[in-house]
Amino acid sequence: MKNRTLTLTVVFAALGVFITILSIYVHRGLLTSQKHGLPLIATAKNARSEVAQTSLQLHKYLTGDTNVGVEQQVQGPLEAVKAQLQAAQDNKLAAGEVSHFLDDETLQLIRQGIADLEKLAASNQASIDQLVKTPKPVADSTGVVPPAPKIALAESPYTDFNNAMLKLETHVTDMVESDSSFYSGMGWLVGFLLIAIIAGAVFRLWRLQIDTKRMKIEQDTRLEQTGKAVASLSSFIEAISAGDYTAEVALEENSALGESLHKMRNKLRENADDDRKRNWSTSGLAQIGEILRVNNASKTELYDSIIKFVVKYTKSNQGGLFIFNNDSETDQFLELVACYAFERKKYLNKRIVVGEGLVGQCYLEGERIYLLEVPTEYVTITSGLGGSLPSALLLVPLKVNDKIFGVLELASFNKYEEHEIELVEKLTESIASTISAVNVSESTRILLEKTQQQAEEMRAQEEEMRQNMEELEATQEEMRRKEKHIQNMLDSEKKRNEISLKNRQLIMELTKNKDIQDGRWHETLEKITSAITRQLGVSRASIWQYFGAEKKLHCAKLYSQVKGSFESGQELSARMYPGYFEALTSEETIIAKEALTHPATRELAMEYYRGTGIQSVLQVPYFNEGKIAGVINCEQQHDQKDWTEEDVEFLKACADLITVAYNTHRINEMLEQLSDDQETMQTIIDNIPRAVFWKDKDLRFQGCNRIFANVAGLKSPKDLIGKTDYEMPWKEHGDAYRDDDLAVMNSRKARLDLEERNVNSDGIESWVLTSKVPVLNKHAEVVAVLGMFEDITERKRKEALMESSLVELEELRRLVQKRAS
Repeated sequence: MKNRTLTLTVVFAALGVFITILSIYVHRGLLTSQKHGLPLIATAKNARSEVAQTSLQLHKYLTGDTNVGVEQQVQGPLEAVKAQLQAAQDNKLAAGEVSHFLDDETLQLIRQGIADLEKLAASNQASIDQLVKTPKPVADSTGVVPPAPKIALAESPYTDFNNAMLKLETHVTDMVESDSSFYSGMGWLVGFLLIAIIAGAVFRLWRLQIDTKRMKIEQDTRLEQTGKAVASLSSFIEAISAGDYTAEVALEENSALGESLHKMRNKLRENADDDRKRNWSTSGLAQIGEILRVNNASKTELYDSIIKFVVKYTKSNQGGLFIFNNDSETDQFLELVACYAFERKKYLNKRIVVGEGLVGQCYLEGERIYLLEVPTEYVTITSGLGGSLPSALLLVPLKVNDKIFGVLELASFNKYEEHEIELVEKLTESIASTISAVNVSESTRILLEKTQQQAEEMRAQEEEMRQNMEELEATQEEMRRKEKHIQNMLDSEKKRNEISLKNRQLIMELTKNKDIQDGRWHETLEKITSAITRQLGVSRASIWQYFGAEKKLHCAKLYSQVKGSFESGQELSARMYPGYFEALTSEETIIAKEALTHPATRELAMEYYRGTGIQSVLQVPYFNEGKIAGVINCEQQHDQKDWTEEDVEFLKACADLITVAYNTHRINEMLEQLSDDQETMQTIIDNIPRAVFWKDKDLRFQGCNRIFANVAGLKSPKDLIGKTDYEMPWKEHGDAYRDDDLAVMNSRKARLDLEERNVNSDGIESWVLTSKVPVLNKHAEVVAVLGMFEDITERKRKEALMESSLVELEELRRLVQKRAS
């Protein structure tokens, strides 16, 4: 589009130069014809007039008029006429050059006139000589003087000279008229060419207006879409930052950015769900531990508290706790010691033989049983409104150290999630440990009672009692060890939660960071790399970009905690490290405590790791548009580091941030490109060889090109935006201009190439060629008016001068015809 506009501009400029040159040629030709022709015509007329006057004076002289001076009034004028004709022949007339008309015929006529003039002078001299020789009449006797004899003038020389001058005058007049006709035709040609160029320019401007309108509509559409996308993206990011992982982002269909953002949202939601599940499990273990520690005075209260907590915490509808009863070696069975359903305790008595039913089978196999299709009549969840079969049934053995103490049975109308089942299994392990401890305590209590009742027998069996006490101490030590193990597990889980919380807080801070939200790529990389080194306590953190076509990694940003500075530019290629790139492109996380010997990173040991003292490496890939885009690299120098699951999850969250920042960076580049397109459009408008402007519905200027800005006395077209005609140098004509604009907008009809006369406050007159067209939006509503004008004062001046010259030439032609007739 820009090249076509430039080409048309050059073509119209060339045509304008050609027409200007042609106009100058016509004007100069007419002036030359008049300048060279009029002196010759005037010379011929003057010669005829002077010769006629001398002939008249000579006739008076010959008839006896003594007041006539022959030298001054007859011979002198003839000599002057002869000198003037000779000057014309030599192109030395004082009135101006006549070389344009000194052709052979003209020169022949001038020479003929000079020859006839010499004959006339000779004839006149002969008549004068004859008059001198003729005696004067003498009075007769009566005193009467007879009339002097008449001396006739020769008519032939005078007639010949007069005819020669008439021919010269007619010949030059014909040449002037011929030149006038030629240059008149050239003038018409100039007019036709000017009309054709103006028509072409108008057509081109019309086409340019249509293209501009279409481009503006497309630009507005793109801006509107981009604005909506940016607003949707901002709302999406704010919702995600606030923890709303159900938010949707409205972008174009099949948008890679939309898919990436949804993947990020899903990943964050999964992380949040994992954290929720982990916190839920941790809280459940802590609460059951508290229950097991507090409620150990009575077995019944303990069992009731256990089943009540498990049913309510897992949101089950019903639950039962079966404990293995081996009081009698011949009668061993599973006894229902506690049952809870619908927020209240159930008072049921039930015993199940080992291996009988699902409960007995679960105890016998020592493995959990999870059913989604419960057998009919197996169990019914009832309420005051009726009863129904549960949708899910879960049976978990109470097992610790491969010893089973009972079975926990849960029934629900909802399905159990895997993390809920895992929590129940962990709870059963703690419950089994507590039941084991309670059983031991109960046994100890029974033994102590028996000891008191059988004091005498105990003394006899002191050795046996000592052994029992040692066993009891060993059991208590085992209980303390298990309790310590559980406490260690809780402390470890609490520490992991604290680390995860700090990681999430840092991720949230990075998410709210202005540079990351605005897509400032290098600032984003610096903030993330420095944050990683502080959070994970590593020596170095870097972000590498992967170029799949070239199969190489480029270090976009590396932060060294020791140096406290950033580096970039290092590259790794698949040609030098094929094994490492194979592991990288598998899109898996690389966790290398011993980086020098790890299969994925050992190729880097000699040239990269040993020179920097790197011992441990953790690498997490980040993605864009579903493909690997690079890797986050954490390096520990001089000593090895045990990488935790929390470290990996933190880097994955950072990878999601990098993907978002990269896509935001790309959006910013698209917006900058759009801004460049707007500047290109302004450049095109600035190169239109007319002053161009446009106003909105309120007749406020919304833009113009540089020609219009210069006319308005402004430094830049931007200074015009928002102003009205009343704020312009032509404010005195503001009402007329605004009425004209409103007429175009209300009529919806364009006004093209109207010549308007302006007179400023100093009385200086100027002419402009004005065109105005209404601008419609996609709903066919008039939203603006587009105008353009061109100063044609110089052209009007030339046209007036040409018209004046033509009138003068026509007057001269009529005068010549009148003289000739």
